Amino acid sequence: MQMCPNGFLVLLGVICLVENSNTLDCYQCSGSDSDTPFQCNEWLSSDIDITPQACDKVYGAKYCIKHVGRFEGAALKCYQCSASASIDCSDGMIQMGGGGGMVPQSCDHVFGAQYCIKTTSYNNGGIGAKRFCSSLDLGNYCNYVQQPGDTLTYRTCVYTCTGDGCNTGTFTKPNVILMISLGLFVREILF
Repeated sequence: MQMCPNGFLVLLGVICLVENSNTLDCYQCSGSDSDTPFQCNEWLSSDIDITPQACDKVYGAKYCIKHVGRFEGAALKCYQCSASASIDCSDGMIQMGGGGGMVPQSCDHVFGAQYCIKTTSYNNGGIGAKRFCSSLDLGNYCNYVQQPGDTLTYRTCVYTCTGDGCNTGTFTKPNVILMISLGLFVREILF
């Protein structure tokens, strides 16, 4: 059977117009959507008004993905610097508002960034801080280390936090007993 070139073009045109019946359908919603509040909840119960939508706009879509956590809105912003490269990265400069205009920067370049980190360690011949974004919780701890051939012991620390610009430095919490004692002392003096 021989097919003419025009018949082939018509057949090709019909094939292009036929919609693929194997498209993937997924629930497409956001928990922060004001148009359909409470529709995109944790369990997608049977009493919701939304229906699965075709994923035709996503080339080669094979899976429906459920995002949980901080995936929308502005990216986390952390101080990102190294004291070995710039004195502006020191605790004093950042906390005093100095730091050569150093401000927290977006962590868009780190996939899944949820944490700001500050490390203090011995590097490049001196003790200094390094501040950066991380997708991993590195914890909060300090160790005492000694370099090979050195007689001094150095304290190195890792501080992890989750808010914008939270990796400025170490913070001390007020001593509750001291505050109460001071309050009682002032009360005795004034009254």
